[in-house]
Amino acid sequence: MIQDIGSKTIDTEFAKPRPTDRDFVLLFERGEVFVVPETGALPTYADWKMIGGNDSELVHIFEQAGVQFFTVLDPSDDVKNKLKRETSRYLRTITPEWTRLGSVTALHLFQWYQTHRFCGSCGAPTMPDDRELAMRCTNQECRAVTYPVICPAIIVGIVNGDKILLTKSSVYKNPVYALVSGYMSVGETFETTAKREVKEETGLDIKNIRYFGNQPWGFSGAQMIGFWAELDGSDKVKLQEDELKEAKWYTAEEIPPAYEEKPLDLTHYMIEQFRAHKAPGQK
Repeated sequence: MIQDIGSKTIDTEFAKPRPTDRDFVLLFERGEVFVVPETGALPTYADWKMIGGNDSELVHIFEQAGVQFFTVLDPSDDVKNKLKRETSRYLRTITPEWTRLGSVTALHLFQWYQTHRFCGSCGAPTMPDDRELAMRCTNQECRAVTYPVICPAIIVGIVNGDKILLTKSSVYKNPVYALVSGYMSVGETFETTAKREVKEETGLDIKNIRYFGNQPWGFSGAQMIGFWAELDGSDKVKLQEDELKEAKWYTAEEIPPAYEEKPLDLTHYMIEQFRAHKAPGQK
């Protein structure tokens, strides 16, 4: 999965360093990322200097594998025009592989910065804090601090004997096969969320809910928490059509081909576990 590539973890505990040529300067705009036109690589600080970037705009966000990651909150049109735009999905294939976690986490933080430019307490502008990964209110009488938002969401692999339920979203333009998933609501446990989401989206009941694993997923600012569960009762699916356009039972041998050789997301990692007959409760 994305967090396992090379085991190069992210460190947000640091003194703010000065950039070196090998460090990354990642630029984003809404759902797009900017890369070096000639190579398709993530821009480094050396690239930033070459295209005329201003160091005063750099915001240090974290360190990964001894390399610093910076972003820019408002890159100029002149700078953006010297780079190539790609959709954020491009980050799933960026090389070297270990930078995939870092680049997606940078996207997560950039999107959080963009939605927290003003203080929720007094309305004054905020600025990245110089001591920790946070946004601090510039109003000296307020100085409220806001930390990165992480949204917990569950994924449920529902097992029915020798079959698993695979779904297709009705929201995305080109949906791939996936598992039931959804965000937690206030006052819920993970297990409560799992039961509610499964019931809402498919009309099914589940039991014997077992934790499998979790991962950060910066594309949506989420922390994905995966569970296996067994079907409890009828296997007749009743779709929540504004969420799903398809939900069917598949044996391990009937599962459609994987769309990635090495799945980076927890959903498809779990599907591959079932394909390999490694899911708990699987017959």
